[in-house]
Amino acid sequence: MKSNTIALLDSIVWVKKIRKALFIILIILVIIMFVVPIIIIDQATQKVTYQGNAAEHPLQDIYYAEDFGLKAKEMTLTTEDGLKVWASEVFTPNPKAVIIYLTGIRQPSVTYFYGHSQWLKEKGYASILLEVRGHGSSDGEKVCLGYKEVSDVKAVVDYIKDQKKYEEVPIIVHGVSMGGAVAINSFGTIGEIDGLIAMSTYSRFEDVVYDTMRSYNIPGFICGIEKSITHIHLQIVFGSEAKEMTPIDQIKNIDGRSALLIASTGDTEVLPDNMGRLLKEAPETCEWWLRDSLDHFIIQDCDFKNVKEDEEYCNRILSFLERIR
Repeated sequence: MKSNTIALLDSIVWVKKIRKALFIILIILVIIMFVVPIIIIDQATQKVTYQGNAAEHPLQDIYYAEDFGLKAKEMTLTTEDGLKVWASEVFTPNPKAVIIYLTGIRQPSVTYFYGHSQWLKEKGYASILLEVRGHGSSDGEKVCLGYKEVSDVKAVVDYIKDQKKYEEVPIIVHGVSMGGAVAINSFGTIGEIDGLIAMSTYSRFEDVVYDTMRSYNIPGFICGIEKSITHIHLQIVFGSEAKEMTPIDQIKNIDGRSALLIASTGDTEVLPDNMGRLLKEAPETCEWWLRDSLDHFIIQDCDFKNVKEDEEYCNRILSFLERIR
């Protein structure tokens, strides 16, 4: 009888220990699930100086118009919320359109798009390279992941509209990665923009978190919880814009204008699934191209400087541009 009592007491003790251990594990998991999004958002929003780790972000060069045989007008524009943003204008007489270029969250510098400016100037297009807030020479102590950079694009659009040389000239916004998100959000909210090209663009920032976790075979329900927690943290950091100023919402506002979405089949940074989500919300008139490639930045071997050598890419872009009037 005594031995049975001792055994029962031992069992109770072990059950309590197991419960305590499980409770501690649960608390640790909850803390991790809340802390990880904070770390991700903190890292993603740090100001970009293009002096980062070249091993992780190799496209760290800063180019000048002269490197491409171009003349450019560098300028500082003031946004509606009072920030100064750097822009560089490459003009050509009687342009078919003026293209605003936007780049990714960490790389490359928007100056890599001087390669596009050179190529398209030969085809009759003007361009303006925009360094959005939190990047390079522009004001802003943090990157805003596409939620607030629409004000930066609006400053460029206002500049264009004030120039007689651009009277009746179509405005096109062309962005890659986070720049693609900024492009879509700008297109959805600024009616004066006539055309959109968005490459390797996330549907929502939290979707990237979800997709990345799933790629590590983390159970879907955990990924879903983490996605929701990330969304909450984004709202804390960016306010209502985190809910409303998202590509998957703004893509609905194409309103008959020309739009082209591009993704790579093998992109592991922003999965092509993001383009699929966007297309489900976009009007049927929205064009798309899923390129058989591993390059996140779409251009072959990320060779922005010699973009003209990527004939498939150039033909796709030019074909789209020539249909915008």
